[in-house]
Parts: sequence; C-alpha cells; structure tokens
Amino acid sequence: MARKKAAENAVGYVRPEESAKPQKNDSDIIATMRERYQRCQDYDSDLSHKALEDIKFAFVEGSQWEPKLREFRKKRPCYEFNRLRQMIRKVLGDQRQNRPSIKVRGTEESDKPTADVLQGLIRNIESVSNAERAYDGAFEMMVTCGKGFWRVNTKYSDDEGFEQDIEIKEIRNPLAVQFDPSASEWDRRDAMFAFLIDYVSKDEFETRWPDKQVEHFESGQDWVSDWFSDEKIRIAEYWVREPATKTIVLLSDGRTVEKTPEFDRAAPLLAQQGIAPIQQRECKTYKVVQYMVSGAQVLEGPNPWAGKFIPIVPAWGDMVNMDGRDVYSGMVRFSKDAQRTYNFHRTTGIERVANTPQAPLLVTPKMITGYENLWNSAASEPLPYLPYNIDPLAPTQKPFREQPPDVPQAMMALAQLDSDDLKATTGVYDPSLGAPAPERSGRAILARQKQSDVSTFSYIDNLGRSLKYTAEILIDLIPKIYDTQRMVRILGADGADKAVTLNKPVALPDGTVYIENDLSRGKYDVTVTIGPGFATQRMEMADTLTQMAQAMPQIAPMLADLIVSSQDWPGSEQVVERLKAFQMKQGLIPPPPDQPPPPPDPMIQAQHAMTLEKIKQEEFKTQQEELKVAELRAKVHTGALDNAGKEMGLHQQDPLTGALVAQIKKLGGTATLNAKVPE
Repeated sequence: MARKKAAENAVGYVRPEESAKPQKNDSDIIATMRERYQRCQDYDSDLSHKALEDIKFAFVEGSQWEPKLREFRKKRPCYEFNRLRQMIRKVLGDQRQNRPSIKVRGTEESDKPTADVLQGLIRNIESVSNAERAYDGAFEMMVTCGKGFWRVNTKYSDDEGFEQDIEIKEIRNPLAVQFDPSASEWDRRDAMFAFLIDYVSKDEFETRWPDKQVEHFESGQDWVSDWFSDEKIRIAEYWVREPATKTIVLLSDGRTVEKTPEFDRAAPLLAQQGIAPIQQRECKTYKVVQYMVSGAQVLEGPNPWAGKFIPIVPAWGDMVNMDGRDVYSGMVRFSKDAQRTYNFHRTTGIERVANTPQAPLLVTPKMITGYENLWNSAASEPLPYLPYNIDPLAPTQKPFREQPPDVPQAMMALAQLDSDDLKATTGVYDPSLGAPAPERSGRAILARQKQSDVSTFSYIDNLGRSLKYTAEILIDLIPKIYDTQRMVRILGADGADKAVTLNKPVALPDGTVYIENDLSRGKYDVTVTIGPGFATQRMEMADTLTQMAQAMPQIAPMLADLIVSSQDWPGSEQVVERLKAFQMKQGLIPPPPDQPPPPPDPMIQAQHAMTLEKIKQEEFKTQQEELKVAELRAKVHTGALDNAGKEMGLHQQDPLTGALVAQIKKLGGTATLNAKVPE
C-alpha cells in the first residue's frame, strides 16, 4: 500500500479543466507505449547489461572472475583482492566533502528578495526529503556504472489537507529508468517520454488494482517474458511530455499568469484590488502526464503533472557520442582487466607458495613396504615421523625430496604492474588512498593526497550539472504547488531556519494590493557551486580568525564573537550573545537597527575624557611650536638672523629654533637664514 500511496502522490494537482478534457483510448496508449518501450530496449539494452556487470564486479563477491576461467580452474582457489571498491570509495568521499550546492539569483534587483526566499525553500525541500541520500546514491552508481538517477515528487502535507509539498526521492536501481532515445540534451530535458520500471508480485498486483486483470500477452512478442512471468509482473510509470499551447496574461502588478477558467472567475476580485490585465498572448509550452501501466493495460492515469519537465533527473559518468548514440561508462568499465589479472597473479602466487612444501618425496617400493597407509596420508596430516625400509639398491638408500622450484619473481612483478594499471585506469593513486608519502609538511601532504582530484573531478562536475537541472525543475514547479497563502520554513546556508508567509496580500497606501513573497513573480538564474560544506568552511573560518587575532592583538576584541560563533560546542551561542553585548558596550560593533544603543560605561567615559585631554594638550603644544616658527621667520626676513655664526646661541637658547637652523644649514650649508627658511 505504501507503493500505491507513493504513486498517487507522484503527480501535482489536477486542474478541473484538464480532467474534463477527452482522453485517448487506453488501447492506443498501450500500443504507443509498447512501441516506445521496445525502442528504449533496442537502444540501451546492451549498455544496461554492461552497467549491471560493472555494479556486480565492484560490489558483489565472486564476480571478478570470468565464468570460463573459474570453470577451468575447477577446485583450485579463485581469490579476489577488490581494490576497485576502495578507489570508488575515495571518489565518493571527495564528493561528500565537496558537495555541490544550488544558488538561486534574481535576474533583476527587484527579484533578489524573492530569490532568497526561493533558495531557502529549496534548501528546506532538500533537508526534509533527505535529498543528500538521493544525490549520494545516484553519484555512487554514476561513478560505478556510468549512470544514476533521482526524482522530484509531490505529496500532500497532511492526510486531511489539500496543500502539497515537494520532495526529492532516490531511485536506487539505475537500470530501472529508460529515457526517450531521441533525446539529445545531456540532462534529457528534451525527452518526450520516459519509463520508471518496478516489479510486483501477482498478489500485490491484485491488491492494488482489484478491477484489473492479470493477462497473458500475445505470442511472438520479445518483450512478453520481461513484462510477465509466473512469479512477478513488471509495471512502469510511463511519463509522456507533449507540446501544448496556453494563453498567458500580463497583470498590472507585474505578474504573468496563465489564463484559465480559475483566472476568469478571480478577475472581478483582482479588479477590486486594482489589478487589471494589460496584455495577453498565446505561447507554446509542454504538458506532462503520468500513467501507471502493465504490459497490457493502463492501471492508473492519465495523471497531469504540474511542471513542464519530466521529473526524473539523470546523472551521467563518462559519456561520449558514437555514431549518434550516447555511450556511458564509469570507473569500473575500463579497469576490469587490470583487476582480473591482479587477482589471477596474486592467486597463482599464493597457490605456488602454498604448494612449495608439498613437493613429492622420491621413494622405492621397498622403502615403504608395510607403511603405505602412513605415507599416503603424509601430505594431508602432520605426522610426527615416517618409518621406512632401507633399500641398498637405491642411490640414497632412503626417501628424499627434490629441491622445490622457487616462486617466479616475474609473477610478483606482473602483480605489481597490474596494481599500477589499476591506478592508471581509475586515476586514483596511493597517497590519495592514505598510503605514506615522502612529504612532511601538512600543506605538501594535503596537495599530494588530492592529486587524483583532477582526474576524477569530472564526476563531481557532472553531479553539479544534474543539480542545476534539478533546481530548474523546482523553480518551474514551486510556484504551481505553493500557489496559496501559506507559511513555510526556509533554511539559510548555516542551517538556521525562518518562517515566511508566501503569497501574502499587502495593502499599499494608494489602495492597490501587493502580493508579498509571490514566487511566480520574476525570473531567476541557477548556478551550482562546488566546495567544502558549511561545517568545513566554519572550521576554516575559526582557524583563520584565530591566526589573525594572534598576529594582530589590537583587533582581537573585535573578532571575539566571530571566533566563538565559528566553533561548534555546547553553550557557544550564549557566549556569542554576551560577547556582542560587551562589544557594543565598548563601542567596537554597532547595535542592531531595532535596538537602542546601550548606556555608556563610566570607566569607558573616563578613558575617553583622558584621551580627549591628552589630544588637547598635544594640539596646544603644536600651536606653541607653530608660533615660535612664525617668530623665527619674521626675524629672518627682517635681517635679525643674517649669518650662521649666531646658530649656536639660538640652539642653546631654544631647541626648536636650533632644530630649524640645523635644517636650514643642511639645505644650504653656511648660507644665510634668509635664503633657506622654508615658507
């Protein structure tokens, strides 16, 4: 029943005018669906088979030996030393430390506040629906076999309400999704149909759709065995994207809305609020519907989807177009041979070493006469002794063992070459996996450990592209789902939450009504940034601010609250509040706009008074010095000081005058003061 509820919630609201439209005949829908599904199978079946082999090779025990070679070895050991799995884990760890994050920007300055609300709402959708799990699961499959998927879904906020929420859900099986083979865009946004496959038992089928018959199919169809068997039935979400035309209306408050019967009924109310249509036109768009189908009939649908994109997001690994066909792969595809030969050489080496002590003994029949049972069990039991008969005719007269052959060194060298081939084909080298390196400084070690990031960064970058497409789906869908006045939670980059009211009418002084936080207003760009998460950035901020405070103690009091707020320990928020109160009291930081300035501290006032008095004294002293300089200039111009012989007397009587005379002397030697006094 949980699956049934998920399927019911997989679509957005249904407009009354859409449900009233005539629908296609089910037989036509099934015929078209079968033809499209067969096209998908013909296009992608061999690539899906290779992807399944890649997943098994990396994660399923016993899958790294070819069946023919395992059969040839029979009872001989077939050991697996799965180094690929650890290399995949290294790339996954890099992605989790440098998660791509969605950034929404308004194209115009007036759109910025709404863009902030939109981005906060997207963060909340990701948080509530645990989108990180969906992203991580798709990324793991993308790195392993070359493709992964997640989906955008809708569900009712409450079992007894009508408001809906958006969620991002994982698709755990990457082979369950088939896109339109004609789609050429990287993210398949131009696909006209898609399938999301699932299997149910006959009992579950009859429970979910009691009015539908479990039917056999016509003979001669290749897809029959895939869609029906005695134990399971394959069902699918069949998504269809069709061109459509709609009429849009530009309103006097700047909004652009679709002209529907609902809009016509609301027009008089809008007119009372001073909102009137300015112009309208027809535009081309797409409508998306979903069907639940088996191989023979429509089980549910058509269920209209509120957005214009099929809400399934692909994440591709390495992709190249060959003869008009997109061929995808992951890290495993071209590393299999290196892993297989590594397993073979290591297994053979271990086998040879294990068999070395068991080199056969050379005996004559007379030597073991009467002791055959003991000698026959000598190879499997640790016997304390072996009796024998002396054979005078034998060269050694007793049993002896031939010198065992040495383990070939070439085999060990080949195993090392296989290990190097694994590193070369994956781009992940020893320091990246934690192996010791000759570097000793922290920065050099970190740079060495990240040397493989360049070769594997393409996977993280491709994940960023998929997130960008996800954001575009959400921006298209959010105004249609959150289209009524309601309070929602939005999240900041630091995880701090805030409640905002969407679509809130606000009366302006001129009598018109402005819709606050109207998410259908404006246009927005989407970017994706890749880097350390907020927690890592906070740690780096704490380290940087601490170093600044140590290097410049005079600014430490101004950084105290920032240093503590970047720490993550119990009670840090209370300490920050007290530090800010102290800093505002000291005048180091301004108070918040909604708070009056704190009362002045008497001690600080006294310190400020002492500082002002000191400044006044310095100014008075400067004024006195300027008066003496003016008097000296007057004497020079009147000829009272006309030779350098009087310099010593002036210097002894007045240090200031002496200093001035010394400067004059430096500039002009023994020339007269009248010629060298600066004006």
